[in-house]
Amino acid sequence: MHKRPTTWTRIGLAFLLMASAGVWAQTSDLTVTFRKPNVDFKQYSKLLIVPLNLSDTRIIPPPWVENADPHKWELTKKNEDTLRSAYADAVRKGIEESGDFKVVDAAAPGTLQVEVRLISLTPYAARGEQTTTLGAGSLSFEAHVRDARNGELLGLFQGTQQVGQEYQENTPYNRVSTLTEHFTDWGRNVSRRLTAARAQ
Repeated sequence: MHKRPTTWTRIGLAFLLMASAGVWAQTSDLTVTFRKPNVDFKQYSKLLIVPLNLSDTRIIPPPWVENADPHKWELTKKNEDTLRSAYADAVRKGIEESGDFKVVDAAAPGTLQVEVRLISLTPYAARGEQTTTLGAGSLSFEAHVRDARNGELLGLFQGTQQVGQEYQENTPYNRVSTLTEHFTDWGRNVSRRLTAARAQ
């Protein structure tokens, strides 16, 4: 017989799913590293989304690539700008089109702060390689959830995921499009689940 989930469990899963990109993204190795007990999440109605943290992100070639040319597998400044832009716009869109939560640009009462740090990215094909892949690649991440006003850490999650579930040609447009939809699903899921939890 299963126990009824606690309020924290429902809320914690919301952020966990936000970081793991939703129903269609196959997620594994997902860990709740820290969670602060006895937090009343019903006091929160707004989300402050910190820019995507790429400070220590590593590009890891897939295991089937031998003698990988490091120049083809590095994260360039242009790549970083594209990732941060896609993340910021898509997550905000997903949050604001699903549920009751609003995205704000500064800390205020009733605001949760969410920061996602990408630990590693594994594209399934190098730039310029003429091939078709199942999804664009995989990534590992760490997500921090804090009270936006005082910076108190409320939850910390880690995991890995596949980006995309359909076959696609290895083109810049397809990669950005897949990541954008991926990030939009993060926003949709966190907003829907937080809204449902507040109604309990």
